[in-house]
Amino acid sequence: MRHDYDLPPDWAAMTDEEKSRWMTQERCRRQAQRQQTPAAAAVDAESERVERKLEARGYAPVKQLR
Repeated sequence: MRHDYDLPPDWAAMTDEEKSRWMTQERCRRQAQRQQTPAAAAVDAESERVERKLEARGYAPVKQLR
């Protein structure tokens, strides 16, 4: 299955119900970001915060280096 989702590390161990719930939440999160809602602003701020923390720890995303 081809997609642009960054699946969680334990994806293979998840049940079908857990996978369905995760996909639904991810689609809702993406839709909120596209609509530029207050929820999107909060998600963007949290995402940027996590990226800054990872960068400060010396993390380099392997996927982008390919």
